[in-house]
Order: sequence, then C-alpha cells, then structure tokens
Amino acid sequence: MERRTLLRLLGATGAAAAAGCTAGDEEEATPTMSQTDTERRDRAGLVTVTVEEDFETTVDRIEGDIETAGLTLLATVDHAANAASVDRELPPTTLFIFGNPDVGTPLMRAARSVAIDLPQKLLVWADGSAVRVSYNDPAYLADRHGIDGQDDRLEAVDDLLRRLATGEK
Repeated sequence: MERRTLLRLLGATGAAAAAGCTAGDEEEATPTMSQTDTERRDRAGLVTVTVEEDFETTVDRIEGDIETAGLTLLATVDHAANAASVDRELPPTTLFIFGNPDVGTPLMRAARSVAIDLPQKLLVWADGSAVRVSYNDPAYLADRHGIDGQDDRLEAVDDLLRRLATGEK
C-alpha cells in the first residue's frame, strides 16, 4: 500500500470516528501530568515524557532522529489536521508509525499477537503549555503478549524509544 493511500485511509478513519462523536464528546478527559514530572510509566503500558522543546521542534526532531536511526518511517499522522478537516478542534497531536523489520520480526515470531502493537509508535501531543511524547512500554508489550527470551532486544527497543522521545543521543 502506498504511503499516500495509507495516510488517506488513516485520515478517513479519523474523520469517520470524529463523525460518530456527539457534541458531548468535546471535553474528553485527557490524562495529565504535573509540570515537574519528566517520565511516567502507567499500568496500561504507556510511557510519557515531558520534553523541553516546543511542539513543532519536537515533531521535526523526532522525524529526523527516526531517519538517522535507520528506521523506516511508515506514516506520520497529524490528528489535529484530521480533526480540522471535519471542523473539529484538537490541540497539536502527531503520531509517528515506524519500525525495523530486523527487530520486529523476531518479536512477532515469539508471539504473533504483538503484531497488533507493531510497528512502533511515538505520539507527540501538546498538553497546555507542555509538550509530551508517549510510547508503548516494550516490557508491558512483552508481558501482554507472553514474549519470552527477548529481553536484550526489548531493552534495546526501550532505550531507542526513550532516546527518540527525549532527544538524548
């Protein structure tokens, strides 16, 4: 599937989902963190870090870092633009979908169900004046899907995701 087709499909899916919302959905609860938190790992397997950069700088940096790391960027989804296309407002929210088949394939061989959570994703989102980056905790995904014997690979994925999220080199 071509990237443009995938992006159109993702946009259409977002538009269809937004069309099904009622006016009462406008003020959906968003998990927030205090300004002093820099990283949070929650029980649902989501890691969220607060970055010092502004939203656009963070998005540009992550896109470049994905390329520099030799990963395949499959899609960039601008959820705020998708919302605007159906006359809805959403604070800046951009999703990166990317991966490396050399890393993901052994994980899927260990537990095929992990394919529902792969390729990897990073979500950049504005939370008031803060910019957050969220991603799935690889240890949580291993537990969720019963992946054993891949600890080194999972630790490397966790380190890569943390560096992409924070900008650490």
